[in-house]
Amino acid sequence: MLNSANSDYVTDALEAGFEVAPLSINTIPYHDKIANKSIYLGLKSIKGLSKDLALWIIEHRPYSNIEDFIAKLPENYLKLPLLEPLVKVGLFDSFEKNRQKVFNNLGNLFEFVKELGSLFGESIYSWQDLEDWTEQEKFYMEQELLGVGVSKHPLQAIASKAIYPITPISNLSENSYAIILVEVQKIKVIRTKKGENMAFLQVDDSKKKLDVTLFSDLYRQVGQEVREGAFYYIKGKIQLRDGRLQMIAQEIREAVAERFWIQLKNHDSDQEISRILDQYKGPIPVIIRYEEEQRTIVSPNHFVVKSTELEAKLGGIVMKTIYR
Repeated sequence: MLNSANSDYVTDALEAGFEVAPLSINTIPYHDKIANKSIYLGLKSIKGLSKDLALWIIEHRPYSNIEDFIAKLPENYLKLPLLEPLVKVGLFDSFEKNRQKVFNNLGNLFEFVKELGSLFGESIYSWQDLEDWTEQEKFYMEQELLGVGVSKHPLQAIASKAIYPITPISNLSENSYAIILVEVQKIKVIRTKKGENMAFLQVDDSKKKLDVTLFSDLYRQVGQEVREGAFYYIKGKIQLRDGRLQMIAQEIREAVAERFWIQLKNHDSDQEISRILDQYKGPIPVIIRYEEEQRTIVSPNHFVVKSTELEAKLGGIVMKTIYR
């Protein structure tokens, strides 16, 4: 596993515009390498992978598929705890992108190879299909085993079309005001001396963590809606406490990648459309296109749920609607 110093250099490199290259069993080096604005993590960085197995992998390359890799392995390496980390960090993605499928077939593959022995190449293993892990699940498995996520975190997709000017946690400074785009990882609710609830959140923007405080007034408004594992825009003031930056939240809104697009000829129906949108409040931003003006705006006041009923109500008023 990357030690703290290595984790720091990877974080610094990512913030400087470098990207972590995808991992492959046939090309991964033993030590980390940096070249051409890419970080190539090495086998040495994988938590729980022995040096002997890592060197064996390099010495016996290339492998034509997963079955070929398993067939070449000495019996003392045919153990699930030894190979599961390789699957979780994506070393077999070039052969099969569905990591959970590979993960759950490993045991049967071991038995298949053992039973056939030298006849293995003449037979075909029948893979049991399974739904893959989400990109978010993959990211956190990689982060646990490598010290950094390789897969694209869902926050990155939302950030690419953010509706607010967001600040990375690493760029926050004391006594400033900022909007961050984060995943809420932990929620701790406490009761104040006045008998009111407030909450402490631990959030992560996929590169760095931050503690966020929701005082009673804000918690009363949004506390029941904030969930662990969900994404949010949080606006607040940055303060220093116990030598660490934290945010005192002022506003919080759920962040989603989807948008609700409305195409209009002009502003004639704005009030009627606004009344309809108010009936379907949710987390999805509304984007309005006015064709006569050739102008597109993000509605500052309207966020909606995904609803065919909403689209039907707008159908006779607008030129077109679409969720995307």
